Amino acid sequence: MRASARFPVCALLLVLYAIGARAQTTGLTEASFEAASIKRNVSGAAGSAFNARPTGQFTVTNMAIADIVAAAYQLQPFQLANAPDWMRHERYDIVAKLDAKIAAALQPDGLPPTWALALRSLLRDQLKLSFHRESEERPVYALMRARPDGRLGSNLRPAANDCDTLKEQAVAAARIGGANPYPPTTDTSIACGLRVGNGRIVAGGFGLTEFRMRLSPLVGRPVVDGGGLDGQWDLLLTFTPDSQVHAGEPLPADAPDLFTALREQLGLKLEATKAPVNLLVIDRIERPESN
Repeated sequence: MRASARFPVCALLLVLYAIGARAQTTGLTEASFEAASIKRNVSGAAGSAFNARPTGQFTVTNMAIADIVAAAYQLQPFQLANAPDWMRHERYDIVAKLDAKIAAALQPDGLPPTWALALRSLLRDQLKLSFHRESEERPVYALMRARPDGRLGSNLRPAANDCDTLKEQAVAAARIGGANPYPPTTDTSIACGLRVGNGRIVAGGFGLTEFRMRLSPLVGRPVVDGGGLDGQWDLLLTFTPDSQVHAGEPLPADAPDLFTALREQLGLKLEATKAPVNLLVIDRIERPESN
């Protein structure tokens, strides 16, 4: 099913909020956390978590610095080059706070969310990160519709929730101590977010960019847009992973391999091809000093 690098088998909860004023048109290109700490995680736990809250709370738990850099610059794992071994193998925690007004800023298309801008500043300031960019043609998979008639599978549907509205409501509710407006998350559905676990990917209210990023380490090469899948989607993908089963996360019974599951459940396929891949090449980075 997959060609190379292994993906953590414990759940990785990815909730990337970019919330706020619809009237904003210019967007922000720089942001910094009001306060931030980064510490080595030596727990040995397999699971990781990444959360950016609409009120400005930002936490990363048990993640490799390579994955944190990829998140900050909106990259797939294979787009990071010349990373020292410790970046991929050592795990770290981050606890930070972003000004609520900045956290609530809804960035226009083409600009990263404000938490990503602040995370970039943290990496530059505390880890002395510097890099350059290159482009290189590499083998990739293109994610596209699998069926000749273009029909999608029953587990891939246009998003049921308006996540921008829910995010604005969450900001307002948090300021007055009101109830969380998001529908409950279950093993098979999430209103606005993406969760990757052992043999299961659940997403709600996301474009497929984030989904392709999660597929990439599972298939061992970059996954690019094959066209025709714009918009926001809800999806559930259940498959047999090519990895060790982790305690507390049993495999779905009789689940197909990933490629078959994509076809049968989502009506999508991965087609092998070659394409230019934009790379972020690390020139310098220092190990974090715990603070």
